[in-house]
Amino acid sequence: MNPPTPPATPSADSGPHTDTSALLARFPHLRKIVDQWGTAACRAYLMGLITDTRDGTRQGFPAEHARTIFKLLHEHDERHPEFDHGREERQWVDVRPRRGGVDGE
Repeated sequence: MNPPTPPATPSADSGPHTDTSALLARFPHLRKIVDQWGTAACRAYLMGLITDTRDGTRQGFPAEHARTIFKLLHEHDERHPEFDHGREERQWVDVRPRRGGVDGE
């Protein structure tokens, strides 16, 4: 007789590290973030939460929860950059002229 199989241990990347307890207590439907973590669908969902797609009628989240959503988006982009297709366009570029200019003046 085989011993029962233990439940799968979640990997270190199985979900967000950002504390979502207060966010999910207030907005339980946002559990979708945790369920879809690490996917393109999760990033699209997070972007949809912070983007006004209701012609200015979106009320927005209380500041505490908005900060959590932004943290989640940042964490997702850091841990799953393959889904952040605009990353290259947002790279910071130093456009200040160098001392001495082009001619070395």
